[in-house]
Amino acid sequence: MQTVDILMATYNGSEFIKNQILSLQQQTENNWKLFIRDDGSTDNTVAIVNEMANLDSRIIIVKDDFGNIGPGKSFIELTKYSESEYAIFCDQDDIWFERKIENLKKHANIKLRENVPGLVYCDAYGYNSNKGIITLPSISTVRAENLNEFLFFNSGYQGCSILFNKFLCNMLKEYTVKFHLHDDITSLIAHVFGDVFFLDDKLMLYRQHDRNVTGNVNQNDIKSIIKRVLNTDGAVLTKLHYDEKKCFYEFYKDSISIKNKKLFNAYFEYPNLSLFNRLKIINKNGFKLGQYKFRLLFKTIFQKSINK
Repeated sequence: MQTVDILMATYNGSEFIKNQILSLQQQTENNWKLFIRDDGSTDNTVAIVNEMANLDSRIIIVKDDFGNIGPGKSFIELTKYSESEYAIFCDQDDIWFERKIENLKKHANIKLRENVPGLVYCDAYGYNSNKGIITLPSISTVRAENLNEFLFFNSGYQGCSILFNKFLCNMLKEYTVKFHLHDDITSLIAHVFGDVFFLDDKLMLYRQHDRNVTGNVNQNDIKSIIKRVLNTDGAVLTKLHYDEKKCFYEFYKDSISIKNKKLFNAYFEYPNLSLFNRLKIINKNGFKLGQYKFRLLFKTIFQKSINK
């Protein structure tokens, strides 16, 4: 029987974590284990987690001597404990709908191949924690079909929306170079070496509050999109993610296909070129920002190439 390992990194989440774990316990797919690593909480998070673990043998507390290593490294560290067919990242503050694991696993069984790294990811509703209301009808409005469409993302897919196979999990266990967040590297591995599939279902409430690690999700109405694209103070690339992709390329360069090497090298050239040549390199390589070429072209015209 297929099992799923849920990987949760916690830090000062006492306000929300009990409700999140309760939503996991209400899943229609109950053949799971929840691995929790706390990153040095100073509130009641650990006490709440221990109390719930004592009542549910599927909840496993991971203890180590690494101390506070940040959310990205904490999540990647948790992959070392996963041996199941599938693993899924879980934030401490969201609320999962009861069929989230079931639906993602069904989609993975149909779409993913065993011998290549692969992931499936879903959509969610943006949820305002202070008001207790849904504020966004979707958090996944920019999606990529291939590496051409993904490289200019300044992030990965939302980690809490991703379910990935054992092959990808094993690659994450071996990833030892500098990175920003776990979802960045997970998304990159799948796009460069394997399979990425989107399940167009909203399977959770993505909680928005002042302490979100990766910030709140943007509004995606036309007016908001145009305002962001025309923001001359913004940048097409963030140096943080640009450097992260360079480290990724150096780590895997002997395994990356010739086609994808050309895409990476064009991406690395982009911020050093004139405006004309940046536009030229976008057209030559079929680069897009997700499924939208015009967004990348407009950002290129109106924004600086990279923030320093």
